[in-house]
Amino acid sequence: MGRLRAMLQLGLVGLTLTGLVLAATPVFAAYPERPIRIILGFPAGSGADIMCRWFSQKLSEVSGATVVIENKPGAAGNIASEAIATAKPDGYSILFGGAAGLAASPAIYKNLRFDTLKDIEPVTAVAELVFALSVHPQLPVKSVADLTAYLRNKGPKATYGWAVTSAIASTVLYLKEANLDVTQVTYKATGQAISDVAAQQVDFAFGDVMYVLGQQHAGKVRILATTGTRRPSAAPDIPTMQESGYQSVVVAPWWAVFVPTGVPREINDQLAAWFDKITAMPETKEFLKSQGGDPLIGDREYVRKRLVSDMDYWRNITKLANLTPQ
Repeated sequence: MGRLRAMLQLGLVGLTLTGLVLAATPVFAAYPERPIRIILGFPAGSGADIMCRWFSQKLSEVSGATVVIENKPGAAGNIASEAIATAKPDGYSILFGGAAGLAASPAIYKNLRFDTLKDIEPVTAVAELVFALSVHPQLPVKSVADLTAYLRNKGPKATYGWAVTSAIASTVLYLKEANLDVTQVTYKATGQAISDVAAQQVDFAFGDVMYVLGQQHAGKVRILATTGTRRPSAAPDIPTMQESGYQSVVVAPWWAVFVPTGVPREINDQLAAWFDKITAMPETKEFLKSQGGDPLIGDREYVRKRLVSDMDYWRNITKLANLTPQ
């Protein structure tokens, strides 16, 4: 009888401990239970959109979740950044972001309604891309040197288009080193700027190589150079700006995943593990290289430190360009 009582007591203790364990099991154990929303600050069909759709499809495969992309273009990505900064921190809203835009915004825009370092939390890095200098195919230039001479001869009537922050940096560095005075035309999106190059409305524009390569393949523009330290695998015949004689024009925009500040650490870790797995896939590496990019793996601390460093870089760019915060 005493032995039976002892066994019953042990059983009750076991049930109690099981109950405590279940009670302590975090609510995120079943994550994800519903669709994950990826917010992108660029329009459908853009180079960023092409890349985002690749990662979103792979995220659906590795997580088992339905993944939906919301394109929120405009204000150099600030509309999307604000959307993620104010979203519920539950892991179901993710920003697939161009980190240059996040770093540049405090230097370029006044009265931002979010704080890059306080309201948005890094998850992991995913890719690095270069930008491409494009002109109309019928423009009488075949190199950056030709373009510089053409623009100098044309004088203030010469024009260029820019939209996103990396295009701004590329253009500022080029014009500064070439000592050119050219008229600026501002656009809401890279596609609009490149379309006006194709329509001969502006003389040149820098755009992300993913998008501009597609326009070159369609015969709409000609790429003169890219902004990386080496030629992209997707365009081995196109020289870099450094090879073209412009040593300061090195711009390699990088991409990372972000969530609203306050997302449980375990969910952040899970997202990081999924995206790191995707980035390390051989097919992802091949996809990025075919589009002019490279995979980039860096944890949340890497992303945060690089953001802080890029903020200093952008303060310098705005001074070089005499840009007044808008």
